[in-house]
Amino acid sequence: MEHNKDHRKDELLEILWHLDESHDLTLSSLREHDAQTEFEKDLNEFSSSGILKFDGENITMTQMGLDLARGIIRRHRLAERLVADVLGKKPEETEQAACEFEHILAPELVESICVLLGHPRSCPHGSPIPEGECCKEIRKSVESLVVPLKEMKTGEVAKIASINTTNKKTMGKLLSLGFVPGASIKLLQKFPALALEANLTQIAIENSVGEAINIWRPTTR
Repeated sequence: MEHNKDHRKDELLEILWHLDESHDLTLSSLREHDAQTEFEKDLNEFSSSGILKFDGENITMTQMGLDLARGIIRRHRLAERLVADVLGKKPEETEQAACEFEHILAPELVESICVLLGHPRSCPHGSPIPEGECCKEIRKSVESLVVPLKEMKTGEVAKIASINTTNKKTMGKLLSLGFVPGASIKLLQKFPALALEANLTQIAIENSVGEAINIWRPTTR
């Protein structure tokens, strides 16, 4: 019973985070996600314990609440990446498995998974993954080695370091083309559109889409 209660509170924190991300953190918006008002008691508990504050219809997450929600969102979105990248599932198939994973992942295991996946910046749906300590440490050490795709010169070959976008359409397009961290690409031309070679296939993409790609400093082939 306590286990289910914890799951319900985690789900509420996830919803609050999503609403906060979309700048729509109000009681009326929450009711759209919770027509049966199952979370009402938990909301009052959260308020009493300093996780959030009420101001009429508006809800404000305290720093404590944001930290708790951030941890849950980080676990969930890393679990989605694990299911997609390691198990090969499509983005639409990752949600249920991720929901199960996120409740059983110990903090140290979350960091290990993040390292294993190469510190991904976004989930398979394009939503940002909150940084962990491991991400901050690696970012400091590799900042000078990772550069935007636009810094490549024609003829250079490089490996993709990360895809940095919250635009789901852009993320979906890049993933469908095989542009994933670790993949090798060669820049064929920059204008009027980007022409790249990946897996012996020539691909043209808009410059705006290319802006989402970060690469390891390239070598010339």
